[in-house]
Amino acid sequence: MSKLTFGFIVGGDDKYYKNLMRACESLERVEQDHEILILDMDNRLEIDDPKVKIVYSDKDKLEERYIKNGGDDRNWFQPHAWAERYNLYKHVETDYCIYLDTDCVIINDRTDELIEESEDQFLVAQHWWVPTLNDYLRMVPVDQTGLDKYLPEDDSKYLYAASGAFLFQKDKHVDLFTRYNEIYQDIFGDDGVHQGVTDELILCLAMNEVGGYKFTNGSFNHCAAADQQDMKLEDGIFYGKNPQEDEYKKVFAFHAAYQNIPSLIAHSPGFVDDIKKVMYWEDYR
Repeated sequence: MSKLTFGFIVGGDDKYYKNLMRACESLERVEQDHEILILDMDNRLEIDDPKVKIVYSDKDKLEERYIKNGGDDRNWFQPHAWAERYNLYKHVETDYCIYLDTDCVIINDRTDELIEESEDQFLVAQHWWVPTLNDYLRMVPVDQTGLDKYLPEDDSKYLYAASGAFLFQKDKHVDLFTRYNEIYQDIFGDDGVHQGVTDELILCLAMNEVGGYKFTNGSFNHCAAADQQDMKLEDGIFYGKNPQEDEYKKVFAFHAAYQNIPSLIAHSPGFVDDIKKVMYWEDYR
């Protein structure tokens, strides 16, 4: 058994499955032996590979919720699918797991370094444009129905994470995942659409209540937009960081869907051709 799993959640339009294929292809850059775990929300995947485990969803419950909400796919897919990333631990059979959104691409293999850095903590990057809960609530309209009892008096002290990539150790962070699901069920138990209440917001509340987390450099989960997250290219290697950080590190993952790569012409002038090469542009455009 390998000690590392890469975990993904997929569902919805074909583009999400196409991005997943690209993300999995990028795992060829990881030298360490690893397994792949996919939670398929639409039960579409069939992959015959002993190192790939697919967990299918209870589609009847999803369809029931979709009908109940009048076909509002914001509630049918997004909140309930996003929440499933915090249930990955129930299916992981290795020592560690790195969760990635399907639109992530591994750029530089830093898995051993990240595992060592985590020190058995839940490892995640701080959000680059909303580094605190206060920043998020100021900049994003949020339906606070049911949230009041979870919000701190000083929301500037609650640090905010970018949940598109995180590393956890099996059975070490059950308290965090349990608390996430408790808050999630309390807010979304009405099957309603709660504007602005994303999984990152609920994760922020759970992390700051439970603790046991550690922030890593923003290069762990980089948006590939140089005008938003600091980035440089040296000797063919991409380095990055969050604006609030001092140190550049090798980019572990670029977080940009294949269909959004052309938009980087405006955001990453001078880098786009090299970004296309490392993000399999010719294969997935």
